[in-house]
Amino acid sequence: MTKAPMSDAETCRRIGWTVGTRLVSDEGYGPTIIRLTAIGEERILAVCESHNGKPCQHGESSWWPACREWTAIAGVVAS
Repeated sequence: MTKAPMSDAETCRRIGWTVGTRLVSDEGYGPTIIRLTAIGEERILAVCESHNGKPCQHGESSWWPACREWTAIAGVVAS
């Protein structure tokens, strides 16, 4: 039997990302910074703080960390 892939929430927990962790990723259109706001059983919620140096205009939404390569912003955890 094939093992099911890890959920987004399980991936976050294994990496050590917690609520308040800020992550950055760049797909070639400028860096996107998000802040994790909830880690459920399977999914995560986050707020986009900025994209390409400009504030994001939308609020909290579901994010899929497996879709990009994310890096925690060292030493920065929002409370």
